[in-house]
Amino acid sequence: MQTVTAHSAGGLVVDEDGKLVLTSRKSFRGDIQWGLPKGIIEKGEKPEEAAIRETREETGLEVEIIRSLHPIEYWYVQPAREGSPPVRVHKFVHFFLMRATGGDPSAHDAETEEVGFFEATDAIKRSSFSSEKKLIRQAIAAGLE
Repeated sequence: MQTVTAHSAGGLVVDEDGKLVLTSRKSFRGDIQWGLPKGIIEKGEKPEEAAIRETREETGLEVEIIRSLHPIEYWYVQPAREGSPPVRVHKFVHFFLMRATGGDPSAHDAETEEVGFFEATDAIKRSSFSSEKKLIRQAIAAGLE
């Protein structure tokens, strides 16, 4: 099986009420998964630029970066599609703590099923990914400002 490396960027967004923003999307298998907004860094883009763009696309919110967070690294297998075999992906996600400055959560892209605003403990419980739960805990411990 071929192995590729992928780099994404995203954000842990805090709204004006101190709630954390999660998005839901369908997995490869069609299950609903809740997590932080993130996406591929496009050619010529800096991680900060990709994080702001992807967060805006997936949440409908305008955001500003407060500071960088610890990146997440993980592996997964992308299923076969359109005649291509499955691919093993080694992914690095550069995350940033962000503040929502405006926007409309109903203006999210088609990739996102729903945008949710959660108290910190509820965001940890709702997140589908242990690495993101850990990142949220670390950000809370360091202060969300």
